Amino acid sequence: MWEFWRRHKRKVYVTLGVVGSGYLAYKLYDSWKRSVSDLEKQREEERKAEELIKSQIEAHFESVQKTADTTLPHVIYLLSSRLSENLDLDHLMQRLVQAKDQENPLSTAQKVELWNRVNILCFTKLISSLWSMTILSLFIRILLNILGRHLYIDSARGLGSQDHPVGNL
Repeated sequence: MWEFWRRHKRKVYVTLGVVGSGYLAYKLYDSWKRSVSDLEKQREEERKAEELIKSQIEAHFESVQKTADTTLPHVIYLLSSRLSENLDLDHLMQRLVQAKDQENPLSTAQKVELWNRVNILCFTKLISSLWSMTILSLFIRILLNILGRHLYIDSARGLGSQDHPVGNL
């Protein structure tokens, strides 16, 4: 046996070295492959989490838009009644109708003055309605989106809505 060992000692060492190197290379490759696989899984989980967050934000945004859509008609009705109250044309129109029915009608200058006041009030009411409804709609949507985003961020951070001053919305 010692004779065999002396003759083949180098071959055994070389064979063990090659097999050990191959095993080490296999283990390094397997370790690298696992780390790459783990990174891919981690990236996939991050991508899914981002998609989930994105879908939650979109759903939250849609909810806020629905709230704005349901709130807006009520506020526009209040605005319309307030504009009608402040820019009332009824008394001017009644004077014109009464002057038509009476025996002594208004003079032409008085009629022109009344019609000019009616025209000015109608134009003011039209422009006021257009601008105020546009600005009111924009204001409500922006305000609800800002408040909704703050509530969403607070709930996403785990703070909950009980700590937030607008937590009861």
